[in-house]
Parts: sequence; C-alpha cells; structure tokens
Amino acid sequence: MRIAYLISAHCDPVHLERMVRALNEQADFFIHIDAKADFSAFAHLAKIPEVHFLKERVHTLWGDITQVYYQRALLRACLDSGIVFDRICTLSGLDYPLVGNRQLHDFFAAHPDREFIQGIDMSVQRQAVTQNYRIFRPQFFCSCFSDRFNGRIRILLRKLIYGLGVRKKLTFKIGGRTCPLFKGSDWWGITPQLGRYLLQQLETYPEILRYFSTSFAPSELLWQSLVFNSPFAEKAMLFADPYVSLASLTPLHYIYYEPVIKVLTEEDLPTLMASGKLFCRKTCTGISDTLMDLLDQKRIEK
Repeated sequence: MRIAYLISAHCDPVHLERMVRALNEQADFFIHIDAKADFSAFAHLAKIPEVHFLKERVHTLWGDITQVYYQRALLRACLDSGIVFDRICTLSGLDYPLVGNRQLHDFFAAHPDREFIQGIDMSVQRQAVTQNYRIFRPQFFCSCFSDRFNGRIRILLRKLIYGLGVRKKLTFKIGGRTCPLFKGSDWWGITPQLGRYLLQQLETYPEILRYFSTSFAPSELLWQSLVFNSPFAEKAMLFADPYVSLASLTPLHYIYYEPVIKVLTEEDLPTLMASGKLFCRKTCTGISDTLMDLLDQKRIEK
C-alpha cells in the first residue's frame, strides 16, 4: 500500500513539515505552494526524498477556478510520476492525521475499490443551498492590480450580470450529454483509476472547465460532478439527505464549522478520537501543538 498525498499550502511551513513527517511511511507528497506565498520558507522540505513540489505555482483565489487548476496540476504530477500508488488523498497544509500510518494503510487496503469522495445532488436541494451556484462569476484578473481591486471588479461584473437576469443552470455538458451538478468538499481519497478518468474527462471535454470557471467554489463542484456522472458513481459516496454543512461532505476529515472553521486544540481531543475520521482540519503551529503531541502519542500506541 502506497499513498499519494496531494497538498495545497500557503502558510505555516513548520506545521507542513510536521504533517509530512507524521505521514511519511510508504507515501509521497505532491505539494502546491500558493504563488502569493514566499516559497523560500518551504524550500527546505525538498530535502525529504518523498516530497515533490509543483514547479508551476498558481496565484490562488478562494472560491475561484484557480483552486481547480492547482488540484488538476497536483493530480497530473502524481499520475505522471512513474510511482505506483494505491490511493490518492487530498490534504491542506493545515491538516493532521488522527490515526497511525499502519491504520491508514489497513483502512484503504480493506476498501480497495471504494471512492472516498462525497457529494449531494444540487437539483434536489432547497433554494437557500443552490442560490450561490446560480450566479455567474466572470473571470477577471490583472497582475498590475491588487487582489483586492481585482476582486472589486469581479464583484461589479457579477452584479451587472445578475441584474440582467442571467442565471447559471444547475446542469452542465459533457460532450452532448446534459449532467446534473453535484457538490462536495475539497478533501477526498480516490483510486488512481478514478484520478486518470478525471484528467481524461477534462482533456477531452473543454466545455467542462468553461462551465465551472464561472461557478462559486468550483473546486467543491467539478470533481464531484464528474464522479457522480460517471461509471465510478456507484463506488463513491452519495449523500442523500438535505445539505446541512460542508463538514457532512468530508468522508475522511473531521472539520468543525460553527460558523467558520475552528482551529483545533487539546480540548477537542475526545471529539476527534470519537469521530471515526482519519484526518482533522485545521491545526496550526503555536495553537494546536499540545493537541498534535497528544495525537502523535495515540498514533504510536495504535
């Protein structure tokens, strides 16, 4: 069993190194550092043989198609590496494992064909859930402007299009086929077979990216929509209940959103241990140190 971890990071290099070293057993790490971040703070990690940094870095904007671009680049780097993997997992640079590496490997070995990617069918959700995904979000970015000013222009264009009564459909095209939209989270664990299928779909059908490039948080839509409109759907994890929160769509991660994501501390240890999850998010150097020390101890015991 060998696992590829696809990691997006932009801060806290100390934590990133700690997470990598905690997971570094029969594993490789493909890491994207946001182009806005100072890479020199992370460069020392390249000394770890299993760490592979993406050379092309994306200037990432939250809730934007740029998140899909780096996800696609990570997936391609992994599959083109020549290394044979049994499982591909996405992580952020602020995640941490809840179980030992042997338990991680045993878990995936026990479910060799299961695709740990979860999604909801947006066509059956209430309007309060779908309304943001009906809004066109035109792309605009000029390197001569600040992110803040670029954002203001995008908001202005979005309001103009909305005022004209234009709405996105909750369906998209793959070839000549009309497909329903599905939503999930950025955090999943899939087989290499599914990973290759996803890249092939994007390469074959450019209309997929055209649709999602004007969507809200497309990184939480595109992959799930491709999976649940594919032969892999029966192996994935459809969430049939009404949407409650993003935390309910993260099959491998414990995340606490109330109302924003919580930085976890040692007070959360009992909840984490009872969660049945493999990873948690988020943990930060200087705040979560004691928690991570306790987790390391429990991971060794297991």
